[in-house]
Amino acid sequence: MSATRIRNQCSRINHVGQLPYNNNINIMSSATTTRAKVGIICLLSYVIGVLLSPYLLPVDFMTVNYVTPFLKQQSLITKHNDVLNNNDDDNDKNAEEKAPFKYEAPYQQIIGDDNDDPFHNVDIVLHRNGEPDPCSSRQKVQLPSSSLGEENGGGLFTTLLGMMMEWFGNTATAVTNKNDADDAAVVVDKETLILSPLSQSNLRSAEQFAKPLSFDSKYDIDAVLTFAFADNTPSSIFSHPSSNSNGNYYDNNNNEEQSSCGPTWEQDSTKPYYLDRFLQQFQDPTTTTTTTTTPLSSNNKFSSLIKYCDMGIDKTPIQPDYKHLVRLAQVKSLPCTFHTREGVRVDSLSMLMELAREVKRTKKKTSDGGEEEEEEEGECMVGDDNNPTCTASTTTTTSSSSKNKNGNGVRYELHLYAVSAGRVFMFAPKHVGEIFELPHVQGPEGLPVSLEVLSLSPRVFDIYNFFDRDESAKIVEKALKETTETHRMKRSTTGASGFHKNSKRTSENGFDTHGKEAQIVKRRCMHILGFDEYEESLTDGLQVLRYNKTTGYFPHLDWIDDPRKKEEHNYDSEGVGSNRFATILLYMTDLEEGDGGETLFSHGWPAGQAEEDHVQYDDAIKALRESGDVEGILERDSWEETMVAKCRSRLAVRPHSSRAVLFYSQHPDGKPDRSSLHGGCPVITDQPKWAANLWVWNSIRGGFPGSPKNEDVVAKNRAANKSPENNQQKSVKFFNTKSDERMRHAQLFFQDTFWGNYGFDDPPHGINSFKGHKWHVKVDGEIVKTFTIGKEKRQEFHI
Repeated sequence: MSATRIRNQCSRINHVGQLPYNNNINIMSSATTTRAKVGIICLLSYVIGVLLSPYLLPVDFMTVNYVTPFLKQQSLITKHNDVLNNNDDDNDKNAEEKAPFKYEAPYQQIIGDDNDDPFHNVDIVLHRNGEPDPCSSRQKVQLPSSSLGEENGGGLFTTLLGMMMEWFGNTATAVTNKNDADDAAVVVDKETLILSPLSQSNLRSAEQFAKPLSFDSKYDIDAVLTFAFADNTPSSIFSHPSSNSNGNYYDNNNNEEQSSCGPTWEQDSTKPYYLDRFLQQFQDPTTTTTTTTTPLSSNNKFSSLIKYCDMGIDKTPIQPDYKHLVRLAQVKSLPCTFHTREGVRVDSLSMLMELAREVKRTKKKTSDGGEEEEEEEGECMVGDDNNPTCTASTTTTTSSSSKNKNGNGVRYELHLYAVSAGRVFMFAPKHVGEIFELPHVQGPEGLPVSLEVLSLSPRVFDIYNFFDRDESAKIVEKALKETTETHRMKRSTTGASGFHKNSKRTSENGFDTHGKEAQIVKRRCMHILGFDEYEESLTDGLQVLRYNKTTGYFPHLDWIDDPRKKEEHNYDSEGVGSNRFATILLYMTDLEEGDGGETLFSHGWPAGQAEEDHVQYDDAIKALRESGDVEGILERDSWEETMVAKCRSRLAVRPHSSRAVLFYSQHPDGKPDRSSLHGGCPVITDQPKWAANLWVWNSIRGGFPGSPKNEDVVAKNRAANKSPENNQQKSVKFFNTKSDERMRHAQLFFQDTFWGNYGFDDPPHGINSFKGHKWHVKVDGEIVKTFTIGKEKRQEFHI
């Protein structure tokens, strides 16, 4: 009732004489006093309630338990209705983007209770395997709307629901700075998960696959990430900026050209890439041509990363886990695997999230009102070209004036290295002296392992804390005690068959395939090289070497050359064959400068040596002869004398006990790295040089099931009744028949090395062994049975 109407009523009552004027005043005064008392009581009640309510119910009890779930439900219903009812094509696309993702629930569960998407402000910087410079650093950052109402078509806040959201303090926060806004700075409430563009891209990619996916499966996450990174549609984080017209994203590097993450191999025009014809159906119809070899471009739905990840049938070696690979949705091509700079494989979504969180944790920012900078923590090194390389990803420098309201103007870079299907990870050094910290690899006594770059071409690294003197001594001791013909110490041989004695390799060698220390070292080596699982079929046995005085090994490649393909095994690692791709050398003797015995890399130069200080061969041989160091020890003009001269002028690694060195014999695409030519310098002191090396293959090596074959050679040899290659290796299986109760908890040992549980509930053991090897069955630490490997190609043993 209005004030005017009250006055009129009072005047009318007084006019007819029903209430005296003075009585009216008294009544109004009494009413005012009553209202004041009621107001004071209400105020006191309110204050008391506020003070006591935290002890009775949470302050946000109603909001959390009733209002927020209701608002969320209504929001989801609205989005679903938009998708179902909107017939306009453009609006359909927008509605689909707003609809809940199929895998959003498990995705949110992995993120955790705090609902803080770790990919906010994190840009993925993609590298090709073995390349220090990124092939794509473009990142699109989602621009928030000025209000949640605009995001949902502008009508949300005109409804009662919008007023309720505003009343309970959940109004969306506007962020106005375009270039440095948080990926999705619109915050509805602390229980609402706001997905970053990368998360949205991952979820959108996962929905494309017909089979259910698990974010804990490394094969599923490979496929999801490859699809997300290769997606060239407007919603992709790596798509070309010109292809996006909805204005919801901006490009983090507008001047950058299209991503260069394409294949490193040249396509043979006579052999079209097997996916070219299929990929054409995803190309913009206005740009489609009749050729079957149309290169992928910005007009395609998928970028050229597809061709990099799947090099084609003729260039993809078959790995032991090939059958587990998940092909990409729609394209049906093979995915890449993704690794950190340090070689750690991204094997789950939770791991990728943790990497993003770690990037943020390790980079501290200043708050002095100037520019945001990362704080040096000993993780970054600057090369001669002033280009820093860091063990962890870096922040992007951002002026404080461009920070958003949440203080999240600084962006972070998460560097990932994409490895083509069928290929293996390789470190990507940027400059000599660069350090790779490998905290995920534990050396003896738990010491952290690290690499230091000695040379870029060839790729050579010092490995710190790889093994110790105790392991070294035990490996040598076992080699001296070995008596089996295939493994005992004897004159070294060369060649693909391994039986040719070379006059320029005068060392002695033996093999330790299953010894305790050998197995420890081999597993540690595989871990360093980026393998997340140990595979015996990808390694040779540990080759133990002894160089006596005057003995050495002429420069050679560890990569086995079979240009005419005369061998049964296919060594063509550039195609589908397998070959040695990495070598780790272990030194077990201390040799002083001038004693010889170095490992020479004849195409490299001493680490850190300036070009003007390089010593040419003629000067080196002259200086050696003038020194008299090899006089009476090595013949003049012999290959041994030449080796010593080169060892004193070129890149040479001097042995000391427990030192280890890594080098690669292949390029990332499988081509042999001819610059890895190396040799063993002759020893010119009375003390012998002991060393060992482990060869790691890019795919299954000969003698193991699934190894690549030259089928025509195999057929020819079988027709001529020739025995298969590697016939010295025996395929052995150990079975527990469960007929002897004593063997319920048996264990299998190779000599003194534990191999695996051999009880009633354990599967049979399939092992490649050699004639004369002894395998023990132990129960409660005591040997109860011993098997000796015979001459048959396939053997079975039972307990």
